[in-house]
Amino acid sequence: MNDSIFSPPSDHVGGGRADRFVRKLFRMLRSRTQRHNQHLWPFVRIWRDKDGAISGFRAFGRSLPVTPLSQGYDPADKVVHLILSGPSIAEIPYDRMNIGVAMGVNGAIALSRKFDLQFKYYCIIDQNFVRDRIDLVREIVARDLTLYVFPEVLRYIMQGIPQEQIRCRICIIELISRRAYERSVAPAVLKRIAAASPDVQLLDAKQGLGYSFDASLGVFDADTVAYAALQVLVSGGAREVYVHGLDLTLQGGLRFYDEGGKPQTSRLTRNFPRLIEPSFRFASALWRARGVSVFNLSPISALSADIIERRDWQTLLRD
Repeated sequence: MNDSIFSPPSDHVGGGRADRFVRKLFRMLRSRTQRHNQHLWPFVRIWRDKDGAISGFRAFGRSLPVTPLSQGYDPADKVVHLILSGPSIAEIPYDRMNIGVAMGVNGAIALSRKFDLQFKYYCIIDQNFVRDRIDLVREIVARDLTLYVFPEVLRYIMQGIPQEQIRCRICIIELISRRAYERSVAPAVLKRIAAASPDVQLLDAKQGLGYSFDASLGVFDADTVAYAALQVLVSGGAREVYVHGLDLTLQGGLRFYDEGGKPQTSRLTRNFPRLIEPSFRFASALWRARGVSVFNLSPISALSADIIERRDWQTLLRD
């Protein structure tokens, strides 16, 4: 790939003195069960509908339309390509790939600088990605696509990008255990949520691990955007998902695109055996039970083939 098409970050969002002060003040005033709200207060206001989903969002005095989750995903999209940011992505000639519907995450948009790759859906759950790579986020929100984000992600998007440049549809998803402006959910409460709905399956209530087949109830993240994105897709109606760049390994670097002199940090080494691998193993059995097929196109993936079936991406090339 031509490295010149991937520019390093040029600015940073949310790192000013006022931002740091209010986050520190929030931590001083609120308990640890509210810690996840430090990126929202006092700049963000939300409104919820009768079912508890966020239906209104206002940040820095500006309101942004929110698309209900029921309207965000086209149920006709049964086969989807989920494109991540692992370095194995760099080997794929996307101008020869048979890709119909695609969801991108984080820096996958950089592929569009070289290939005519259209994303219908996008997912960002890490506010640090927005703060560190607002240059890439500008490219995402300027497109005609549906973007799934956590509330704190949307806060930094609205802080770093003028509203007239946000042309995509916005769907807000939340962690099932840490909803906006609510206390983090205790394990006992998480068990009650799971008991009330067959669409919420728990792996470990204490660690907050599980899988959700209904994104409107919330998602589990397992410390990787891939896991949350798969819940969004399957919840929307996807039945066959091809996952690109699910490397989850430090082999060859962390991401396929140039991160400049200050690459984003990763907790991969610590969290892969503790959170990521157990969660994917748990989810894969649930997918199979519901007739959902997920294929891993990464030849260097840390996830073994008995967790997610491997496919050679070359079999998807046009003749």
